[in-house]
Amino acid sequence: MPKAQINSLRAYYQKTALINGEMADPATWARFLAIREKITKGMDAFVHQHPDVPSVLMKSHLHTLMAEHFEPVIFDENPFFFEMGLREAASWGLSDLCPAGYVRAHREKAIHREHPILLRLEEIANRVYDMDTLGLCQAQNTFDGDHHTLGYTDLFRLGVKGLAEKAEAAAAGFTGDEAAFCQAAAESCRALIRIAGKFGEKAARLLEQAKTDNARKYLRMMAETASRVPARPPQTFLEGLSMLLFTREAVATLEGIGISQLGHVDRLLGPLYENDVAQGRLTREEAAELIDIWMLHTDIKFDLENTSWPETSTCIQLGGCDENGDPVYNAVTRLFIEEHHRLKLVNPKLNCRYNAQSPAAYLETAGKAILAGHNNFVLINDAVILQGLMNSGVGEADARLYVSGGCQETMIEGCGHTEGVAFYASMPRVMDLFLRPEKDSAAFVPVFEKADSFEDFERQFLAAMDHFFSIVIDQRNMRQHLVRDALVCPLFSATQKGCIESGRDYTCGGARYNFSTISLTGLGTVADSLFAIKKLVYEDKACTMQEMRSALEANWKGWEQLRQRALSLPKYGHNKPEADELANDFLRRLAARLSRRKNERGGMHIPSLFVYYHFESFARVLRATPDGRHDFDLISPGAAPSQLQSIRDVTEPVKSMQRIDFTACGGGSCVLDVKLPLSNHMTPALFASFIQACGAYGCPTLQPNVVSQEELLDARVHPEKHRQLIVRICGLSAYFVALTPTVQEEIIARNLYEG
Repeated sequence: MPKAQINSLRAYYQKTALINGEMADPATWARFLAIREKITKGMDAFVHQHPDVPSVLMKSHLHTLMAEHFEPVIFDENPFFFEMGLREAASWGLSDLCPAGYVRAHREKAIHREHPILLRLEEIANRVYDMDTLGLCQAQNTFDGDHHTLGYTDLFRLGVKGLAEKAEAAAAGFTGDEAAFCQAAAESCRALIRIAGKFGEKAARLLEQAKTDNARKYLRMMAETASRVPARPPQTFLEGLSMLLFTREAVATLEGIGISQLGHVDRLLGPLYENDVAQGRLTREEAAELIDIWMLHTDIKFDLENTSWPETSTCIQLGGCDENGDPVYNAVTRLFIEEHHRLKLVNPKLNCRYNAQSPAAYLETAGKAILAGHNNFVLINDAVILQGLMNSGVGEADARLYVSGGCQETMIEGCGHTEGVAFYASMPRVMDLFLRPEKDSAAFVPVFEKADSFEDFERQFLAAMDHFFSIVIDQRNMRQHLVRDALVCPLFSATQKGCIESGRDYTCGGARYNFSTISLTGLGTVADSLFAIKKLVYEDKACTMQEMRSALEANWKGWEQLRQRALSLPKYGHNKPEADELANDFLRRLAARLSRRKNERGGMHIPSLFVYYHFESFARVLRATPDGRHDFDLISPGAAPSQLQSIRDVTEPVKSMQRIDFTACGGGSCVLDVKLPLSNHMTPALFASFIQACGAYGCPTLQPNVVSQEELLDARVHPEKHRQLIVRICGLSAYFVALTPTVQEEIIARNLYEG
């Protein structure tokens, strides 16, 4: 790839990197502040003239002002237009600097004055979330601002102009707040079109001064493309790529939210590519070059080689099926995987759906990259996610178009916001406080007293979990209901089915589906602990419950014989039917309880077994557990087993998955992490067969990490020799040598499956 493209991106993002809260380059910082000041003054004048204006119209006017005052940033030898210059470098939409935050800041002040109970609700949240005290969960204080996907399918079908016209027509049939929303949606869509127009106009001006053939080529491509998209549906492969990147970046900037998914690229772009090739407008090599440029900017923007936690929340979707259920695999699928691997990129994250109808060639293409140590893939089993979504009431055609973004969070493309995984709950910590309360914990987790049978104990523990979730969900619902007026996003909402039709923003429940996701952390740890109590206390009578509590209180010191018995018991995820079936029964019963609880938009809560890195952060306050684990040791990640017993054969945890009904999670992401050795024993064809076997066993989402243990150990000592070593941390990948020593050690210590 020409260095001009890389250098141009790097030069700009180095200038906009934050240092002590300011952009690194003083001139760039001063220019940014001047533009933001113009927008702020314009909004102040608008609010002064219209003190009772609805928040959605305030937000759409903000979009109009942002479109008027921003200055397009165009990169050398790059045909794509997307950088508005209104965010710092390391941002995918969530930014305290961006002018998009004006409405939220303005409205939240009034909301807090009108509703002093918010302070009390936030005090409760701080007590529950604080990792120095209770450490029961980690959650955002208000509505999840991340984990969004645009309705790309409708954008490709209607264009933004079509959405604006749809909103204008709907406004004529509404009055009051509904009419105001539709008017706002139309205004915001017009602002987005104007932004693209300004990119096209600047490209045309620069074209007149261009000195090289390459510069003229790319500027001409940009000027022509920006005159058509996003206003109209894309007609060519270039226009399709431009539509995806521009709308993702511009909507994130205008709304101040994280658009984590760049689109189901092979499903959306495959027909455009095939038509271009058939018409002689495009060759495979030209398409590969466009894809390379399109994917390049995220790694540079976030300075991945020097970032210890490089979260970019930037994903693309591949494979799976279309709305008719037909498998998706085409030349675009291959190009994205092969070019991502060839360039040794870390981003965008490659989230790959598969099912029983997926061609072997698809999984072999991915397998070739994965087996070479390109640890950027997640393999998502359609059978689990689709059935789970339909169990939650999602229509089959809508469910078939699901995507995953942020990390692997399930989103129903163009049908609403599932509120990502903004709420992580530590199930083992609930058990910890259930058995051994700490100061003030009884207000959130009832204290266990006695049970004459394991069934009674489990029933009481589930009731304690229910009580805990009742308090936290009610508290979050009330906060989010009170502040949602500050969070409206009419432009994003315009791309979601149901919002224009109902005249309501997605934050107010206007979208077709309104889920919230709760990530249940530590399934393996809590299931193994329940199994230990069942066997040691109630069946084998190896100890009383009080003796078990005493052993835990002592961190097992003086109770080593009992601990060894706990450690030797069958564990979840080790292909032990009795342990797996207990885990399944517990998960199924808890999921059913959670799904009955509504969120503030009237939607249901769906559980997830995706934990980001909270298997480490929750462990910092988690004391010894009945499974034999010591104080503060790591807990089990996602849907994977704990590491209290090693497993050498990777088929063992996969076989366990057949006993767990992950569809009970209602479409929530459930992730099995596996660390596999880098070797010559597995071929792409064998890997494809292995993945299909995983799917047949009901394995939900597989996150492989193919590494050389020797290289990991050497990279810790000689980092300069291993700059390009990529590892999967959890929901993101990173350069191993850029990670902190603590995270490096955790990755090295993970169970290595050899079989």
